[in-house]
Amino acid sequence: MSADSAKAKHAGTRISTAAGSEVAIRVRELTKVFNVYRHPADLVLEVITRRPRHQRYTALEGLSLDVPRGQVLGILGRNGAGKSTLLKLLAGTLTPTSGTIEIAGRVTAILELGTGFHPDYTGRENILMGGLCLGMTRREIEAKIDQIIAFSELEDFIDAEFRTYSSGMQARLTFSTATAVDPDVLIVDEALAVGDARFQLKCFEHMTRLRDAGKTILLVTHDENAVTRFCDRALIVEHGRILVDDHPKTAVAAYLELMFGGTAQRQDDQMRNPCVDPGHSARRFGNQEARLLEYGLEDESGARVKIAQSGKKYSLFLRARAKAKVEGWSAGFTIKDARGLVMWGITTTLQGMTPQTLEPDDLIEARVDLTMWLASGDYFVNLGLGYEVRDEMIDFIDDALHFKVVGPHGIFDASLVNLDPDLRIEVLQQADTS
Repeated sequence: MSADSAKAKHAGTRISTAAGSEVAIRVRELTKVFNVYRHPADLVLEVITRRPRHQRYTALEGLSLDVPRGQVLGILGRNGAGKSTLLKLLAGTLTPTSGTIEIAGRVTAILELGTGFHPDYTGRENILMGGLCLGMTRREIEAKIDQIIAFSELEDFIDAEFRTYSSGMQARLTFSTATAVDPDVLIVDEALAVGDARFQLKCFEHMTRLRDAGKTILLVTHDENAVTRFCDRALIVEHGRILVDDHPKTAVAAYLELMFGGTAQRQDDQMRNPCVDPGHSARRFGNQEARLLEYGLEDESGARVKIAQSGKKYSLFLRARAKAKVEGWSAGFTIKDARGLVMWGITTTLQGMTPQTLEPDDLIEARVDLTMWLASGDYFVNLGLGYEVRDEMIDFIDDALHFKVVGPHGIFDASLVNLDPDLRIEVLQQADTS
C-alpha cells in the first residue's frame, strides 16, 4: 500500500491534490529506467571505480495517459510489460526517471499482499500501522477499526500474528484496510486474485460502490472477465508503452491475440457459415499448423441458425484440416455476452480427452451438444484449436459466430441465464378470520 498522495515532489514528477479537476490522473512522457546489476558487489565496485558495472533496463518509455474522474480503467499486459511499474509510480512508491504525474485527490494503492504490514505484528496492530501509512490519523483508524475487521471477516484471527495468515486472509486484511481510507483514486494490482471467490465478489461489490460514488479505479489483472464486467475502458501495456487504449471488449480481444501468438488476420470470409451476419468481422490468429474450414451453430434438425430459443437443444461444431503433424492439441468453444463476459466455455482438455496426433491432411470435427440455458440477448462464440500445455493457438477465431437468444418469458429481462424455473406458492396455514 502507498501513503496518501498529499503534495509530494519527486525528481521528474509532480503529484498534486488539486480538487475539482475532471481529470483524476494526468501522466505525460513518463519514463522509468532501472540500473540492473548482475551481482550485489557490482554496485560497490561501481562506486569505488566510478566505472559503470550495470545494464540499463527501460520499464516505461514516454508513456502519456489521462484518466477522467470516476472512470474504471483496466490495465492488461504480459509479465514484464511495465504494468506494475506504472502503478508504483502513480502510487508514489517509485520515482520516475523523467515525466510528470498529476493526481487529483487521495490515492490508495493495493500493490502487493501485505505491503506495509509487519509479519510479527497482529492483524489489529497492522491495521493501525497500515492506516497511518495511508495517511489516516490514529483517531480515524480507531473509529473505523471495527468496520475494517468486520469487512475482512477475520474477527477470530485479528489478534494473531500476520505471518500466520494464509494468502487469502492477508488479501482480506490488505483490501479492508486500504479501502477504509475512502480514497479518490484506488489502485489495485492483482491483489485480489488469491482471495476466495466469495470475498472477491464482496470486494468487487465494494469497488462498484466506490465507482458509483464517483471514485476513480485502476485495476491491473489477468482476469479478462473482470475487465469486461467491471471496467469502462482498458489499456494494454507492452514494452513500457500503451499498445491499445479502447473499449474493454476490444482490448481483451487484442490481449488474447498478444498472449496466444500468431499473426492475426481479419476473418471476413463466411467460411460456408450463414450464422455470420453481413459485415460481421472476426479476428483470427494462430500458427496455422491446422486450419479451420467450417464452423457453426445447429439446431436439433441439423439446420444452421442465428436465432436460438432459450431452453432448446443445439450443437456447436468446427471442422479443421491439419497442414502439418500436430501433437498435444485441444479444441474448444467459448460463449460470451455482448460486453465480452465469458458465459460458458469448454475444451477437450477440460473434459479429460486426449485427441490423437494429427498427420498432414487429416480432417477432424469437434462438436458439443448443449441446452441453450441462456436468457435473451446477443452472444458471440470464440472457437478454435490450441495446444494443451502451452499458450499458443493453432487456429483460433475471436467472435467467430454472432447469434441471438430469444425467451424465456416470465423471468427478469436482465437475467443472464435461464435456470428452467418452477415457481410454486403454497399457503401453509390459513389465518382464522372468524
